[in-house]
Amino acid sequence: MYQSFIGLEIHVQLQTKTKVFCDCPVTFGDEPNTRVCPVCMGYPGVLPALNGEAITLGYLLARALNCRLSPVSSFDRKNYFYPDLPKNYQITQYYQPLGRDGFIDLEFRKKKKRVRIHQVHLEEDAGKMIHAGDMSLLDYNRAGTPLLEIVTEPDLEIGEEAELLLQELRRIVQYLQVSDGNMEEGSLRCDANVSVNHRGEGLGQKVEIKNLNSSRFVRKALTWEIARHQEILDRGGTVTQETRLWNENRDQTESMRSKERAHDYRYFPEPDLPPFRADQPFLEGLEERLVELPAARRARFREQWGFSASQVDFLCDQKSTADFFEAVVAAGGAPDQALFWLAGDVRKLLKRSGGDLLTSPLTPQRLAELLDLLARGRIHGKIAKQTLEQVFLEDRDPSAIIHERGWKQLSSREELLPVLERVLEENPLPVEELRQGATRPLGFLMGKVMKATGGRAEPAAARTLLQELIEAPRRVSSVQVLSFGGAIAGTRREDGMIEPGDLVSLAELFQADPELPDSILFEELRLGRFLSEEITPADWATLLVRIAGTLDQGGVQGIVIAHGTDTLAYTASLVHWFFADTPVPIVLTAGEGPPGEGSRGESGENLRRAVLCAASGSAGIHVVYGDTDFLPLNLKFERVDSGGGNSFRTWNPEELLRSGSSLAPVARGVEQEELTRCLEEVLGQTCIVRVYPGMRGDILVTLMEAGIRCFVLEIFDRGTASLREGPFSLRNALIQGRERGVLFFCTSQQEGVVDFSGYVTAHALWREGAVPMGRLTTESAFTRLVTAQVEVLCEGEARSRDAWRERVLALMED
Repeated sequence: MYQSFIGLEIHVQLQTKTKVFCDCPVTFGDEPNTRVCPVCMGYPGVLPALNGEAITLGYLLARALNCRLSPVSSFDRKNYFYPDLPKNYQITQYYQPLGRDGFIDLEFRKKKKRVRIHQVHLEEDAGKMIHAGDMSLLDYNRAGTPLLEIVTEPDLEIGEEAELLLQELRRIVQYLQVSDGNMEEGSLRCDANVSVNHRGEGLGQKVEIKNLNSSRFVRKALTWEIARHQEILDRGGTVTQETRLWNENRDQTESMRSKERAHDYRYFPEPDLPPFRADQPFLEGLEERLVELPAARRARFREQWGFSASQVDFLCDQKSTADFFEAVVAAGGAPDQALFWLAGDVRKLLKRSGGDLLTSPLTPQRLAELLDLLARGRIHGKIAKQTLEQVFLEDRDPSAIIHERGWKQLSSREELLPVLERVLEENPLPVEELRQGATRPLGFLMGKVMKATGGRAEPAAARTLLQELIEAPRRVSSVQVLSFGGAIAGTRREDGMIEPGDLVSLAELFQADPELPDSILFEELRLGRFLSEEITPADWATLLVRIAGTLDQGGVQGIVIAHGTDTLAYTASLVHWFFADTPVPIVLTAGEGPPGEGSRGESGENLRRAVLCAASGSAGIHVVYGDTDFLPLNLKFERVDSGGGNSFRTWNPEELLRSGSSLAPVARGVEQEELTRCLEEVLGQTCIVRVYPGMRGDILVTLMEAGIRCFVLEIFDRGTASLREGPFSLRNALIQGRERGVLFFCTSQQEGVVDFSGYVTAHALWREGAVPMGRLTTESAFTRLVTAQVEVLCEGEARSRDAWRERVLALMED
């Protein structure tokens, strides 16, 4: 088994107005060779003069990276010839850099990792070579630009960790305003050093990959290069120490030149620059310029407002967004609503306009004002969205836009009564159905009211007044019972076999039941005739849309879903990921036979208990079977009596909470046809694979070639996943999966040891790119993965393969 070692040399172009040793301006995109002078062109007889802001910014970043700051730093000459360096030497720091022995802390796959910083030093940048056909053109505008080089120790292991470190460093330099961190413009570049050796034998032969200008290329180049080293070592060969380049068109590294060593550069002290002494007033000035860094800000946001990891990652990715958010909260905006609008409609409008928060017409005060109008019921959500668009278009305050267009919400009885009376008069049939005890026509009438008022009616006030005007003879709360396959919704034939059918008459099952309140109206709603093992994506879409519609319409006390035993664990966890924050009970139940068998039968008793649970008002998702109310996550059906008198149990219940937030709020608002399409696409590219001894890794490759993009690998206990070289190894499949953008997730079959982080085989799997799912069972992890992908599809944004992968991972870690 191999171990890889990665160290980075990160070059940060400092955000100064002039170059580091002369007065030439630092700008991007100017005409070639128009920002040069005798000093940066290396003419004889010229003398460099140190840019004071450059040395300050360099020390500031070294301080932020926890380095031991040098009281005296000096400059040296690094001698080598490149066409884009006119002096034939580079002024840099070798013997006395700005800082040493720092570190940066990362969190990768929910585990913390400290990456040591070897040193931070200041130097001048070279120019730019432009290759055009058989010519090479030289632009010296960049020559002499202040460049800070950060050299890490070889503490990283895989490309994903290097990518994460670069992204975090980009945030840090932007927060400190040391650099704009724009990799596309060359403000942040990276050279990566990688070596591979047998585990426990230390560093191998080092190879450097030069001039990587995106964090994604860093990840891809390192992943490819590690695989190349392993292949050479497998053949018994020796890796050559050299410098290589990343060919982004072919997705591979290519040899550039043999690797120089330090003595090849003939370092000696720069005679024309005196040492810089960092005295006490200078160091105190650094402390004054420090700001709260991204990691500390993320931790504070999570602690202060209880946001999830993905939410704080969005808010703190750019300092301007985090500052804007806190300004909105300071102006009176609710934190959760400010986050919701910034991550949703505000971000969409910024993408549409191509601008950013700092230059947009939306100010923190305007967003806080909009949120206040929404919270006080002066407008509702749809009008708020329309108002926000006009703020961007007109650069005006929300209240002025709402007043001018007459968008004020109608909420008083006097405003709503004439409209509601007209709607009731024009729609007598739905009114009569409501008076007979039905609930669904209320949603139809509410739609008519919203149309008649141009969307200005306040929904809660309109619904209350509607119910009052209808004057139903008795107010009834309904418990909807949905028939969703399985024996509990079937009938037994004469030969003893069960075939798909409907639930028996609820009136017969619950007639004169003393425990059921008289005010409950049972509405049996059939979703189809099938057994639970015959569930299709369309069936799941039908169920989810029906639940969402019922919750949106209101007036329901609870929902019962009569299901089959075999697949209940999948549907229960799927419903949880969609509706974990439901304010009314959603109760799933099952039985091994039709409910009418015997006096009432086991299935009938389960159904009765489920209805009682739904009528109890206990919010959340429940699974009722026998005398037990199970959690919907980590549910297992084993056909073995586990001590509770039934065949179900919940794994690791102490790790799970009844409450929680839904994973896919976007997907809940789509039409049934669209949700069916999304589920069919997602389920067609997602696969559960039980990893067993002797399993060939190319099985996974075949599945990838057939279109699988996401795997849930179920391993036994803490291992049973061969990574030894040969046809039974999974390593090649995992490597090919990374190249194709495929996602891998790990679960275990074993109760009590699902969190198997300390086991070498599992750890090796994760290092190859498989994400551990902690204590989630296979069924719950699978439906979480399905729901995350549906959420990404329903967001409606065009995504590249890498962007899709990153978004799904973010939702899975939320």
